[in-house]
Amino acid sequence: MSRPPSPTRDRLSARAAVRLTLLVALVLTACTTAPPLPRVTAELPLASAVGMAADEAMQHMVRQQGLDLARLLNRPTRIYLAPVLQSESRQQTVTTVRVRELIAVHLKSQHRGLELVPYTEAAAAGSEVRLDSTLTAVTLPDGRRSADRMLLALRLVSLKDGRTLASSQAAVSDPALDGTPMAFYRESPFSLPPPQAQEVERALTERERTVPIARLDEAGSAYDTGRFDRALELYRSAATLPGADTLQALIGRYLASVRSGKDDESREAFARIVTLGLGTRSMGVKLLFAPGRTDYIDDPAISRPYPDWLREIAKQAGESTTCLQVVGHSSRTGTEDFNVALSAQRAEAVRQQLEAANPALVRRIEASGVGWRENLVGTGSDDLKDAVDRRVEFKVTDCR
Repeated sequence: MSRPPSPTRDRLSARAAVRLTLLVALVLTACTTAPPLPRVTAELPLASAVGMAADEAMQHMVRQQGLDLARLLNRPTRIYLAPVLQSESRQQTVTTVRVRELIAVHLKSQHRGLELVPYTEAAAAGSEVRLDSTLTAVTLPDGRRSADRMLLALRLVSLKDGRTLASSQAAVSDPALDGTPMAFYRESPFSLPPPQAQEVERALTERERTVPIARLDEAGSAYDTGRFDRALELYRSAATLPGADTLQALIGRYLASVRSGKDDESREAFARIVTLGLGTRSMGVKLLFAPGRTDYIDDPAISRPYPDWLREIAKQAGESTTCLQVVGHSSRTGTEDFNVALSAQRAEAVRQQLEAANPALVRRIEASGVGWRENLVGTGSDDLKDAVDRRVEFKVTDCR
């Protein structure tokens, strides 16, 4: 005797059939050649620009990679949002942090099938895709960089095979953009150059590269929120990871040990930073000067460690057989000729302090100034936002 059909079972079967039909249609659509996505060139407020760029990147990923049927049925794609950086200065600012928050909110609300992992090393290591983002300032007709017009660029990278899965851009125009650096970058004694290639026994996969990024991410968050002991622990360990930005880890260790009252460790960390800088033949030291003068800024909280910094640089440079070029930089305020002369005078003042700290450097240091020509921020705001522009760079050269 046959069993009568179950209405509940029929409804479930019908739903499954509809779901499967929709998934097959999506897969077939993804595998066909689709017309290119429209390029939106209009400048948008920050939140709108973030949403547009995020949507475009996700649509590109679906179109180019197709849809994984098993994943749609069973589990989402795990994505780690890497810290957003200001591309010229390699700093995180109030605005870059806001961009990361906006990306997370938009993806969660508009794109199902994604799981945004926590900003921790363990979660990032288990993710499948990393989203890299940068903000680049628009250069104005007078050569300054805009403070409220930016280009946002997103890139989705597969942690399985290193492929770029998708990329997108959006133009931003928003008077609320805030280029104030986060605490780590604001208090750092050095500017961060482009990351140097790390010498490792084998090439690192993108997943392995993501681990130090995430650990430094955790450390920076701990530092910015005042958890200095935790930040110190993370920065210590980050410096030992293959592929890590060693300079960033050492700077973090220096800052966190100062904040934690560990004087011996802070001195040791700073000495290692100088050793690394001399070894790579370049280091940009942020020495803030009073406007239009060669005196340091009248704020002991900022300028108090300067003599100690210069003594350590003089000590190590004097022990080497090389020479130094001291190059002064200035922010973009005033005339070009004035700033070239002022930056040269500041470099000369630093040269004299180095030679006084270590007479072995006499006749081994040259001082010069380039004004604003090598600005990293370039807005001319003359405050914390462009402090990295008012730096003195030390370049190691062979003695003639």
